[in-house]
Amino acid sequence: MTEFLSLADLRALARDCLTRAGAPESVARAVAAEVAAAEAAGERANGIEALLRDIRLMRYGRLLAATQAQLIRARPGFMRLDAQHGFAAAALSGVMSDLAGVARAQGIAALRLEQSSDPGGMICATAALGERGLAVLAFGPDGPGRIGHPDLSGPALLPAPPRTALNLLFPEMGHGQPADSPIGGLVGHLGWLVVLDASFAGDSFASAAIWDLATPPKTAASIACSAELLEQIVSA
Repeated sequence: MTEFLSLADLRALARDCLTRAGAPESVARAVAAEVAAAEAAGERANGIEALLRDIRLMRYGRLLAATQAQLIRARPGFMRLDAQHGFAAAALSGVMSDLAGVARAQGIAALRLEQSSDPGGMICATAALGERGLAVLAFGPDGPGRIGHPDLSGPALLPAPPRTALNLLFPEMGHGQPADSPIGGLVGHLGWLVVLDASFAGDSFASAAIWDLATPPKTAASIACSAELLEQIVSA
């Protein structure tokens, strides 16, 4: 049996399940927004399936939902965001103003997310920065990258982010953590956001080859989900 949920209903369901599992309200809101954004983009692995995985990790004590992320300004244009083994979406939601400010002041800013849950698509962060008039490249250790720009209607997929080069510089990008096993240490995933003040680049962005590789964003108004998966989430 298939159920159809509006994005608002999906956000409410995700928020309720997270708070019942022990997540603070502010964390639950940020994560629920990311789940809904991933589902709207057609990325179930970063949406409802990720929600089920992370609730289980909370129950197992491997994901600490109530921790406070720490922003470290390592260099003028480089920041580290230590999620303290908490949710990536919640950690990122709290530093958008800081990251945007550095990008505008320096022209470019890089943020490395550390010790977090699997960052997934980082759709909400990418969209938020694009809405602030900034260009952004976001990617984690797995899957496609994502780009945002004020001229785009929303974050778009980039199948080939520069992960190979970064793996040479930061080999710890790779990890072998079990997805949602009760056995294992605290979550410790990494992710990257590279943000550029689009006004610094002038018209060069419009003709940059990177845009030719981007997949246009998808936006779904309602989400189809099996009753079995919904039951697993509610009872997780």
